Amino acid sequence: MNHRTLGRTGWRVAEISCGTYRTFDVAGHTWGPAQVLELMRANLALGINLFDSAPMYGASEANIGHAMPSLAQAEPFHVATKVLQNDLAGARRQIENSFAVIGGRIDLLQIHNMAGWREVLPYLDELKASGRIRAIGVTHYDPSAFGAIEQAMKTGLADVIQIPYNIMERGVEQRLLPLAREMNLGVLVMTPIRPIFRKGELLGRLRGVPPRELAAHGVSDAGSLCLKYLLSKNPDVVLIPATSRPERVASNAAVSGTPPFPPEILQRLERAAAG
Repeated sequence: MNHRTLGRTGWRVAEISCGTYRTFDVAGHTWGPAQVLELMRANLALGINLFDSAPMYGASEANIGHAMPSLAQAEPFHVATKVLQNDLAGARRQIENSFAVIGGRIDLLQIHNMAGWREVLPYLDELKASGRIRAIGVTHYDPSAFGAIEQAMKTGLADVIQIPYNIMERGVEQRLLPLAREMNLGVLVMTPIRPIFRKGELLGRLRGVPPRELAAHGVSDAGSLCLKYLLSKNPDVVLIPATSRPERVASNAAVSGTPPFPPEILQRLERAAAG
């Protein structure tokens, strides 16, 4: 697994890291925490060293917290989570709960969906100054919020942005990615394989690009093709696909370290995605 520097945090993180939306939310099942522990071990074994969670991801934070003591001797890794509250008092309560369920450790704390960001962002800066967290992020899944993300970036308080980006959704290329590069901010990509609300559409458009033609790049299916596209397109981004299957973790990781797509393949994929 290749690693990239996550902007000004200076952290070297796996270019394909681990999202946990739905996949780590296994509340109510006695096997759930054990499954998440094994999934985290599968990621760590491949060099994947950043796990992105949120209180809104059900039991994800709690299951990470349950796994932490068993991973004490593992290679170092980063824990990221979020806060989604429109008022500062609510944000404080939610953050303290996240600290409690994760086990007292949050490396990257992000404002989820830009909720109350004008009030919450300065408070996160206080947490960072006191050493309780190491980095601050802002995030939203909807391009209509890109203006707010840009404003938050320009405060100078955010270290990382998390944005939607895939072959079909490339709006971040216009302003956010250039600004992140200029400011040396880390970039996490939350939807690297497909648009969140148009899940089948992109994969359908890519059926005309057989993955076997791209096997030399580590591509084995449409999902790994989408990951390789972004890694080839932008050397700064870190992808955080979510999966509950260790074999899928391995097939995703297989595109890391292989030759990037040349410009003609990138253009072919973009034409296919455009329909």
